[in-house]
Amino acid sequence: MKNFISIIIPLYNEEKNVPALIEELFEILEPRDFTFEIIFVDDGSRDNTFDVVKRAASKDSRIKCVRFRRNFGQTIAIKAGIDLAEGDTCITMDGDMQHDPKDIPELMDKINAGYDLVCGFRNKRLDGFLRRFPSKIANFMARKFSRLNIRDFGSTYRAYRTSLIKQMPVYGEMHRFIPIFVAMTTDRITEIPISIRPRMHGKSNYGLARTFKVLSDLLLVIFFAGFFTRPIHIFGYFSSVLFLPGFFILAWLSVAKIFWNIAIMDYGPLFVLGILLCLVALQLFTTGVVCEYLVRIYYGNDKRQPYS
Repeated sequence: MKNFISIIIPLYNEEKNVPALIEELFEILEPRDFTFEIIFVDDGSRDNTFDVVKRAASKDSRIKCVRFRRNFGQTIAIKAGIDLAEGDTCITMDGDMQHDPKDIPELMDKINAGYDLVCGFRNKRLDGFLRRFPSKIANFMARKFSRLNIRDFGSTYRAYRTSLIKQMPVYGEMHRFIPIFVAMTTDRITEIPISIRPRMHGKSNYGLARTFKVLSDLLLVIFFAGFFTRPIHIFGYFSSVLFLPGFFILAWLSVAKIFWNIAIMDYGPLFVLGILLCLVALQLFTTGVVCEYLVRIYYGNDKRQPYS
């Protein structure tokens, strides 16, 4: 069905924002040629968020809701919504009213123009310095190492082709870096400026401590981005670093034994170190070969989504 949109909104203690958000979404979507569903994922809220969403869902079948027994985090909530999505396009947005539904038509225009992922970037951020500065560092590192020219990896206001996003591995704080995973499959990625509004109700669920989680996930994503299709490169590099000193140790001991009749066991610890380095290097190289083989099988089955 053309223009069937699944709008995925994770919620945590947003009972006062949900009614206004639903009203705005319907005002934007209903007059246009969109078939849509709105999927709210209550991420273990401690207020009446789920009751508010449930009442709205009982009045309109296009509103769906799911609730977690405890707080698992925004990434898991987004993934749950994606798994439930039935539309051919998924749009993810926050439930705190800071994302303006008026940007949805422009996101869809880009999807209909042939893009697989459309990212929203925040032109004018309303956050304080302690949130903007770490975000700038993470964005710089993500652009530098992924070679993906996205200005704002932190914004969750995005539109995806559902067939593509359902394949992406998402956990931890990795919803920010989904574009890097998507870029392994397609280069049809673009971005648009989005409006950020001040929060009217409730308080932000983000803290400075989350920065460290984001940076650790960024390092893992950078590894995948650089070596996912050729894992033999990274394993081969480390195996070489270990094998060369091990080889020279054993070679020196062999030469010393042959030409100077030095007892190898007099250098027992050094001999064991040389053997250990060579064995670990061999194991790493073998792991790289196996991973390379599995990647070739994966891409040999052509699981990457064709353009449509």
